[in-house]
Amino acid sequence: MPPKLKKTLWVDCELCGCSITANDKNTHVEFKCARDQVKCPYVEDGKLYTWLQRTGPLPEGPPKDAVMVHPSASLLLGAVIGAPLQLTRDGAPSMVKRMWPSKASAPAAVILPAAGLSEAWSNDNKMITVSVIQDQIPDASYITIKMLNHKTDTDICGILKEHFYNNFVSLGAVLTFYYFGKKLEIEVVNIKSEKRDNFNKTWFVLSEHTVWDMQNETVQKVKRKPIDLGGVGDILEEIQTFINISFDKSGLTANFQPTRGLLLYGHSGIGKTAICKYLIENLNCFHIEVNGPAIFSKYFGETESSMKSLFTKAVQNEPSIILVDEIETICPKRTSGSTEQERRVTSAFVSLLDGLHEDTSRVFVLATTQKPETIDPMLRRFGRLDKEIEVPVPDRIRRKEILYSLLKSLPNKVSAQELEAISDLAHGYVAADMVNLCTQASMKCIKRSSEVIEKEDLIAALTLVRPSAMRELLIEVPNVRWSDIGGQDDLKMKLRQAVEWPLKHGESFKRLGIKPPGGVLLYGPPGCSKTMIAKALATESGLNFLSIKGPELFSKWVGESERAVRDLFTKARQVAPSIIFFDEMDAIGGERGAGEAGVHERVLAQLLTELDGVVPLNSVTILAATNRPDRMDRALLRPGRLDRLIYVPLPDFETRLQIVELKLEKMSVSDDVNSHSLATRTDGFSGAELQALCHEAALRALERDLDCPAVTMEHFEHVLKDFMPRTPTSLLKVYETFALGQKSG
Repeated sequence: MPPKLKKTLWVDCELCGCSITANDKNTHVEFKCARDQVKCPYVEDGKLYTWLQRTGPLPEGPPKDAVMVHPSASLLLGAVIGAPLQLTRDGAPSMVKRMWPSKASAPAAVILPAAGLSEAWSNDNKMITVSVIQDQIPDASYITIKMLNHKTDTDICGILKEHFYNNFVSLGAVLTFYYFGKKLEIEVVNIKSEKRDNFNKTWFVLSEHTVWDMQNETVQKVKRKPIDLGGVGDILEEIQTFINISFDKSGLTANFQPTRGLLLYGHSGIGKTAICKYLIENLNCFHIEVNGPAIFSKYFGETESSMKSLFTKAVQNEPSIILVDEIETICPKRTSGSTEQERRVTSAFVSLLDGLHEDTSRVFVLATTQKPETIDPMLRRFGRLDKEIEVPVPDRIRRKEILYSLLKSLPNKVSAQELEAISDLAHGYVAADMVNLCTQASMKCIKRSSEVIEKEDLIAALTLVRPSAMRELLIEVPNVRWSDIGGQDDLKMKLRQAVEWPLKHGESFKRLGIKPPGGVLLYGPPGCSKTMIAKALATESGLNFLSIKGPELFSKWVGESERAVRDLFTKARQVAPSIIFFDEMDAIGGERGAGEAGVHERVLAQLLTELDGVVPLNSVTILAATNRPDRMDRALLRPGRLDRLIYVPLPDFETRLQIVELKLEKMSVSDDVNSHSLATRTDGFSGAELQALCHEAALRALERDLDCPAVTMEHFEHVLKDFMPRTPTSLLKVYETFALGQKSG
């Protein structure tokens, strides 16, 4: 009980009935019992109307959240030591502090330390109201906060929990805390309590069991400006269906175990994290992000404890989503080099996932990764991350939708037809590349002092942005045109029919009910431009071109060569429409049984499986070149694989004439050089040998005179005396026999 006090400190007003201090009686009467005078405090109906006195740190003894009140005032209020006093002021959030008596102050003064006051409570010219809260105040089981005046990347919830232990808070209250010299103002944005009946509905006590959470600022920005995703509508719908089923505890879902974990995988920059955050925003539910580097600790057991507390928050705030970005950093595949901590954390994560089913919690786990095979296999089974969805590299239709959604927020003059044309050119572009494309186009637009993006800006940006989906492979971007290859018009048309038409006009093949060729084999003598023709085809068709030389696929490690073949075809499917060009195909597809069985036969078996296996080669064409088709395995040449065989012969007269003229156009030659004569006298020469002839003639001219202005016919004559074709007749007979064998076969 408060001590008995002298009545002379407080007197009752005969006019209005309120209690006033004896020293302020005359002033109170003079102002005709005015209720808005800061310097004239009074007590009425159990409330103290007075002013706030700010001071330095409180003396030792009172708790941190104490408010110093004179014993005489506490007696009038009916407040005992430690009683919750609510302090209110116009324009400032209310506070609840614990009453602590102090005879050192004036009878009506209310004293608080200045360090614990927010800016709104720093105004000394406003009256405050002090009253005792009569209801029982419940413990807060969960609290969410956000920073108002500073940003910090460090999670200081543990520090705040200890500092504000046993304090009173309400929704919207502002807490003040000094962190490394910075005055942090922290707003309470969410409070939950398990005790609601017969308790105060506004105020809560922070206890040792209260779970603290800091609101992510990036999430707030997303809420203010919702993101718009394009090209992934089917994926969003599928994931949202799983989440809704997991959150529904009624009906059919109550009788079976729904999916509570989903793994989203795909190439870097494909939009996995953006998809997850889009779902979180649209479902409007509580969410927690688990970040590998942030939760790992050097102290034993602290990492597992941090992870458990995050899952606890999610369960207490169900329905909720746990986003685990790059899950391979938390639960990597166990190897001989795995550390003890990695194994412990993986086991803890698996246990927490299983616990969601045991408690039937409405918590859904969304995990992302680039490579699912790098995750511990324990996670990839039913009951854990039991659903896996791939976000594919965008095809032409998806790229168009992504580009359309990006350009909606930018001023542009790009028509629907132009948008489709640009999408066709953006082979291998992932979502991040499309964002970069629009950024570069905007920069081009700014440089030419325009306020609207046009088609030319996007076309120029295409030359600057490299497709991410093709960075992992050796991609050759050839710059060879059909015009750079002399003659062979019939051969060029056959190639276009076999390669370009099926990929660019697939609907026509479907309409006629025919299947395009699975692959094309170019065979012929060395130096007849087989590789050059393949490059020209890639350039002219505008398709993705994956150039692989036979020996590149072989590795000394068992299984790595087969993996290289599998990864090659996987990447080609992702960046379709595409062409895989195998140069020197006989190095890979040599006939089996010709020598010792080993890696060669395993690679060939893998190649045969990819060419005509369970996974179809949609919009992927195989183009191969070889000098020795007779050494190729027969299984490669059957229909459905390399079923289109095109012979690239030694150039005839017309072809030789065009090759010579193309070469002479790039040289300085005199008027007496006769291209017709050179073509006539080079029967049996390959294209490479014709190029070598012109090269040697130029060197001959330089031997005689380094200042020679031009190559003359005399120089060609001198070279032709000793220059002989190098394609043996026996090799030509091999091609002849091979062609006859294919016809009879």
